[in-house]
Amino acid sequence: MNLFNIQKSTQEVAEAISAVLNVDVTIVDIHLNRVAATGEYKNLIGRSLPKNCAFESIANKRKPEFIDNPNISQKCKGCSLRGSCAEMATVGYPILNGEDLLGVIGLIAFNMEQKKKLQREYNSLIVFLSKLGDLLAGNLKYANTIINLKIQTEETKKIIDGLGNGIICTDNLGNIKFVNSKAEDYLKIDSNNIINKSIFEIIPSLQLNFKEYIPIETKLTIDNKRESFVIKIIPVMIQDKKVSNIIEIHETFNMVKSAFTLLEGQNNISFDDIIGDSPKMLKSKEMSERVATSKSSILLRGESGTGKELFARAIHNSSNRKNAPFVAINCASIPDNLLEAELFGYEGGAFTGAKKTGQMGKFELANEGTLFLDEIGDLPIHLQPKLLRVLQEEAFMRVGGRELIPVNFRLIAATNRNLEDMISKGEFREDLYYRLNVIPIHIPPLRERIGDIEKLSNYFINKYCKKLNKDLKYFSKEVKEAFSRYNWPGNVRELENVIEYLVNVVNSREIKLENLPYNIKQYFKGNNAKKDSLKEIMDDYEKNILKSYLEAYGNTTKDKEKIASILEIDLSTLYRKLNKHNLQ
Repeated sequence: MNLFNIQKSTQEVAEAISAVLNVDVTIVDIHLNRVAATGEYKNLIGRSLPKNCAFESIANKRKPEFIDNPNISQKCKGCSLRGSCAEMATVGYPILNGEDLLGVIGLIAFNMEQKKKLQREYNSLIVFLSKLGDLLAGNLKYANTIINLKIQTEETKKIIDGLGNGIICTDNLGNIKFVNSKAEDYLKIDSNNIINKSIFEIIPSLQLNFKEYIPIETKLTIDNKRESFVIKIIPVMIQDKKVSNIIEIHETFNMVKSAFTLLEGQNNISFDDIIGDSPKMLKSKEMSERVATSKSSILLRGESGTGKELFARAIHNSSNRKNAPFVAINCASIPDNLLEAELFGYEGGAFTGAKKTGQMGKFELANEGTLFLDEIGDLPIHLQPKLLRVLQEEAFMRVGGRELIPVNFRLIAATNRNLEDMISKGEFREDLYYRLNVIPIHIPPLRERIGDIEKLSNYFINKYCKKLNKDLKYFSKEVKEAFSRYNWPGNVRELENVIEYLVNVVNSREIKLENLPYNIKQYFKGNNAKKDSLKEIMDDYEKNILKSYLEAYGNTTKDKEKIASILEIDLSTLYRKLNKHNLQ
């Protein structure tokens, strides 16, 4: 607290005292800097008093004093002006705020008449100065309170301006009291021109009910464009009485983006996370990476459990849309009568059981991002032309809606069904098929990527031992051989489930052949069990690997040189093995 914060009012007090008492006045702060003065000292405002002057003693003792004849007074013994001081007498009084010193008030006599007055009225002057000291302390406290309030107000404004959503404060009638910069940006308004005006006058298309406090989605006309916002009213209550309203405004797209960023934070799959370096798998990954930045639709084809959604997520996260939502929906898992509302969304009251506020659909949620339609072959025939229209026009209407909503998403579809056969049977529209099948990518089944089984098995056993808090287990040689020979109709998903089962039920660290699930053991009791010797098992494993590499790279001499290099064997060794397995 410093008296210079109220320098103007302090000077007014000094001049009032001087006018009433007909003496000169000096008021200093705790550092003995002159804050206010009259008469001869007025031009010294802002400067320090002489060193070791009587005011310093008054400040240290915090008690009033009368100094007679400063040039010879013992109280001014150390003063640097002693012997040349023009003052004849001084009354000094400390200005206190409780125990805290704020400064000193001095009444100064430069002639005998003034000196006699100070001597004669000393006791009354001390009472008078006490009251003035309290007045100055109160003024300073008030000024500091105002300064602190201004600081807090400015800090609060900066904090509110820094929020990710728009904020408008209104009174109970809707008259605007405050608008943050985000709301100005969203609604294209200038807070300098709208304070104390009705929000309904400023935004005519805004419909608010100050008695409902649930978030609602609304569309507003901003610069002749229809834009979607989510608005929530928060009442400000004082002693159970509503005194004003805080209106939160979120851009629908940014709100959805933030929600999906939060939900998808742990699903940041990249191509490095997709395990497998067998030839067919490498081919699928290379193709997916190559087209990730394209805007064209992708159709992922492969059996159930091959990892089509992993590929879809990796493509999204390698694209220019990676910071926007990835929205997945399984067309086979939602009843036909609900799927349209799930995709398109609906307006409030569009059908029996619909939410009063309506609901956004997956098309809107995926705006600027990626929409993944899994099991596209199960999309009902009556919805197929509607999906096609959305893809062609890049706009749609909600169920029960009248307004076209523009949308921009990248479509990735996936299926394990034969769409060409479905087209011939009239179960899938040919025009939609060609719109989806712009970039077809085949995900190989596990039986065609035998070389990846061991890597996948090691990954899953580490994953589930850690997840289930078990000691790390390992597979016996016989189990590894069985895994490489098994058909895996459920593909990678089945392999993962089998390993999770084994980690749960096997007590020893080694997982043996007899621990395998019933269905796998039954598989080897049939015709597949005739290869009993280790040599036959290994020969069969080697043949399948060589066959998959030939299918991936080709059968020319140059192709075989590449295969030999990948397998780290001589070309002559490769030819010998190809002859052995009749693969030439």
